[in-house]
Amino acid sequence: MKLEFFKMQAQGNDYIYFDCLNKAAFDINYSKLSHMISDRHFGIGADGIVLIEESDLYDAEIRIFNADGSEGKMCGSALRCVTSYLSKHINKFEFQIKTKSGVHTGYVLNGEKDYIKVDLGIPEFIENDKIYISKFDGYLINIGNDHFVTFVENFPEDIARKYGPKIQSDPRFPDSLNVDFVLVKDPENIEIRFWERGSEETLACGSGTAAAVFAGIKRFGLANKVKVTVPGGNLEIELLDKNIYLSGQVDFVFSGSIEI
Repeated sequence: MKLEFFKMQAQGNDYIYFDCLNKAAFDINYSKLSHMISDRHFGIGADGIVLIEESDLYDAEIRIFNADGSEGKMCGSALRCVTSYLSKHINKFEFQIKTKSGVHTGYVLNGEKDYIKVDLGIPEFIENDKIYISKFDGYLINIGNDHFVTFVENFPEDIARKYGPKIQSDPRFPDSLNVDFVLVKDPENIEIRFWERGSEETLACGSGTAAAVFAGIKRFGLANKVKVTVPGGNLEIELLDKNIYLSGQVDFVFSGSIEI
């Protein structure tokens, strides 16, 4: 079977996308497919795959599969990439996209179809107080998926790779979760390192960026609009009323086909 695909990335958070808008999704095991083609040595290489499907009520519906084959509920980077992709095929500048965690709106900013803002919804603390895991204390945040956000004074070498798996595998999280290591530079600027559920260390994580800023606003006095440096580039987060918004550049990488 031959599958057409395209690849996009947002600050290095890269996914392989399958356009199923005008046709039914293939009757295949997408978990297995994601695990196979996400491999950076023996596959195409990505943090996972995304199916873009038709929706009766919204502009599109997406399904997200991580590099290990597990299915994700939401991905801020994928939402921005899909918004950009849709805007180049439909003459609109605002799109509603359904995910496993609900419906999110994507906006094309200033007519630039590669600079996208998405409404990630209303974050919430899973627990109000800090929790302690290994050498770290932090906050549990849900923003469509679960994050452990920990604030650090510096980034030891390989902090995410060294400590992320230990935090993620804590028995308190039987379904695992994402881990975000945050360094506050000043109230309007932070840096983050990520260890993601299903994808391990990534260059960016949209929901993780939003979770980190939300925790910082509520607990560390961050401004409501924050510039964020991640290993793959720069992002901006803004808290307006109760909703949190993620903005940044996205890029088309290449398209092709694969025989499975």
